[in-house]
Amino acid sequence: MRALLIVLFLLPSAAWSADKCPLPTVLTFQVEKEIRRDMVGFTEGLEIHDGAIYESTGDFFGESRINRIDPVTGHVSTLVNAGKGYFGEGMTVFGGKLYQMTWREGRVFVFDEQMRRLPELKNPREGWGLTHDDTHLIASDGSSRLFFLSPNDFSTKRVLRVTKYGHYLENINELEFVDGAIWANVFEDWNLVKISPVTGCVEATADLRPLRARMNKADQKAIDSDENFVPNGVAYDPGSGLFTLTGKYWPLLFSGRFSGVN
Repeated sequence: MRALLIVLFLLPSAAWSADKCPLPTVLTFQVEKEIRRDMVGFTEGLEIHDGAIYESTGDFFGESRINRIDPVTGHVSTLVNAGKGYFGEGMTVFGGKLYQMTWREGRVFVFDEQMRRLPELKNPREGWGLTHDDTHLIASDGSSRLFFLSPNDFSTKRVLRVTKYGHYLENINELEFVDGAIWANVFEDWNLVKISPVTGCVEATADLRPLRARMNKADQKAIDSDENFVPNGVAYDPGSGLFTLTGKYWPLLFSGRFSGVN
């Protein structure tokens, strides 16, 4: 019972989320560039770093890897290949270190800038998406909760419940922190959401189904072949101001900007 009380203390008031969240703004994603990758992956994490796209993959239909994708040629270079040793999940680069979570194994791998292994950390829950703000790592576990964590030991500093249309939003997956907001994929949902890290309110949504419409028939057939091949992967380049989006086993990545719709 004591543990339950501690968790409840960490959670924000449900009344705030249900009663005070405004209706989300509807956004559209304007594609400026398409990148055709030369090797697909079961994308679980996406990050733009050092002029390249970094990707963490799970081992469904393949292997758990950390890949580097050339944004010009689409060439995929594998930096780490764990095979079936664990299921790779969310990844982020923070403080000169790359963090990669696993799904159910409770492991968090840490690498330096030369991709040398540092002491790994422990995650007490499932690992789904991972990003960071100026101070904390931010992780999802497939529920409606976001966890603000110490980058030193992965200890929980704050827990935030996410609300959309007055209800908790479950299945939060891949994450990206951009200009004071958290962007998130939702598992098996084609809507990308923008979340306030203060209130947990979903402030905006964007329907990503137009990305499928841009694909050729062969690509559409490939991603339609399995219900797992959903949108999952959001990265942001502060230098260009472009978001890059993709999905699990998608042959394409799309770079562009969001615009608001009244």
